[in-house]
Amino acid sequence: MTTGGSADERFGALCAAVDPVARRFTADGQRLYLVGGVVRDVLLDRSGDHPDIDLTTDAPPDRIRSLLEGVVDAVWLQGEKFGTIGARRGDLTLEITTHRAEAYLSESRKPVVSFSTRLEDDLLRRDFTVNAMAVDVVDRSLHDPLGGQADLDARLLRTPLAPEESFSDDPLRMLRAARFLAGFGLVPATGLAEAARTVAERLRIVSAERIRDELWRLLALADPTVGLDFLDETRQLPLFLPEVSERPAPERAEVLRRTAAVDPVPEVRLAALLLDLSAPVLEERLRALRLSGGQRATVLGLTAAVGRIRASADDAWSDEAVRRLAASAGDHLTEAVALAATAGVATGVLAERLSGLRAEGELDDLGPALGGAAVIELLGLEPGPDVGAAVAWLADLRLREGRLGADEEGRRLVEWWERR
Repeated sequence: MTTGGSADERFGALCAAVDPVARRFTADGQRLYLVGGVVRDVLLDRSGDHPDIDLTTDAPPDRIRSLLEGVVDAVWLQGEKFGTIGARRGDLTLEITTHRAEAYLSESRKPVVSFSTRLEDDLLRRDFTVNAMAVDVVDRSLHDPLGGQADLDARLLRTPLAPEESFSDDPLRMLRAARFLAGFGLVPATGLAEAARTVAERLRIVSAERIRDELWRLLALADPTVGLDFLDETRQLPLFLPEVSERPAPERAEVLRRTAAVDPVPEVRLAALLLDLSAPVLEERLRALRLSGGQRATVLGLTAAVGRIRASADDAWSDEAVRRLAASAGDHLTEAVALAATAGVATGVLAERLSGLRAEGELDDLGPALGGAAVIELLGLEPGPDVGAAVAWLADLRLREGRLGADEEGRRLVEWWERR
């Protein structure tokens, strides 16, 4: 276990970017460390660009705020009571947090936070050892008292404390474990899965918003299968996706399979998970997960479009039927067809017809050529319900017969109006 290794040039660029801030802290007798995911990612050669950098320090929050004056471009204090001061310097966003320990007590949804001057205390309260490493920004030494680097090398997911204690202190760590197993190709340390099963009910004290955000990160992974299986095996799914967990094991396995098979877009993946729910039950579940209005609309639109595809035999896709599907599915058409195929629906003819109509530009704009103003002029109407009825008829004509020019639409409209 490393507790203060020699300078590591892998962290050179990050430390250099933060150096002006670190020098201010050092001159005041304080230390500043890169910590958490940014350290882990460098050790995994996954660093890339890190516009957001987490740091920890022995300086108390009010001192952090003072030391940042004049050396950063902006400061925000929303997290100050939890020991975190946010700042922006150039293109970098910094979150600097006083060394701290925290735990969720009893049924509280908010952690009890205590500050410390010891780096080791801060690393002990981290979720996993692979996130419990810090690098001194000034001398670039790696501080790894819990063996996080060795766990990375062994591809092992381990908690700094006993897993029951770590998961009980912050139950969201159980859900986060699923993401780390899937996203970093790790395997759970002995006792980790058993501990999650034992204390899974503690997840009930975590806010729906935090659960949603962590689930979103899992669903955005290239392949969330291992993580979804972990949630299933440790009995976390019943706490936020009970409709999935209640299905018989073979059906549940099939749901998880199709979820991993679709594009790594959280809304699409969630639609795959909940595809077989009735619209009212689905709406209720999405609200319980605290999805935004836009997110709910996307999931509902996808599942409704898949329902329409399921309800039609594949050889029944006329051009009109494809246009009507495209109009109702909107921006979700491509994902809906792929999701339907993943769910075992025959989509060969539909995909062929879609390709042909797209090539002809038939699906570029499914609205009529004439709008309300043109209808008023052609039919000599005043604004009102008759105009709406005429525009609706034109919209239906567009879906029935495809794209027509404005002149032809106008002629058809006048004929329809005169005989109605």
